[in-house]
Amino acid sequence: QKHVVWTEVNLKSNDQLRQRVAWALSQILTLVPGNINGAERTEMYTYYYDILVRHAFGNYRDILGEVSFSPLMAEHLSYLKSKSHSYVFSNSNMVSRADENYARE
Repeated sequence: QKHVVWTEVNLKSNDQLRQRVAWALSQILTLVPGNINGAERTEMYTYYYDILVRHAFGNYRDILGEVSFSPLMAEHLSYLKSKSHSYVFSNSNMVSRADENYARE
């Protein structure tokens, strides 16, 4: 369903340049549907793509900021349920390793 929505918007919108720039940005700031629980939820993907459309002609730092805090990227990069070392140590006296997935990407 998300492919149908994307195709309809891109083929019939009046802002073709904005849509093409957003598509190019989606090839740079990628998501892997296999890493995301709920790959069939169209609204999550359209919200993410709307971020790219909204900032297509804007500042790249603003795009990165909004994409970083989007729920889809949180699940993709596994920082959604990540806990800090100090939190784990204070609650269970266990030493943990930091989840560096977001920083690495």
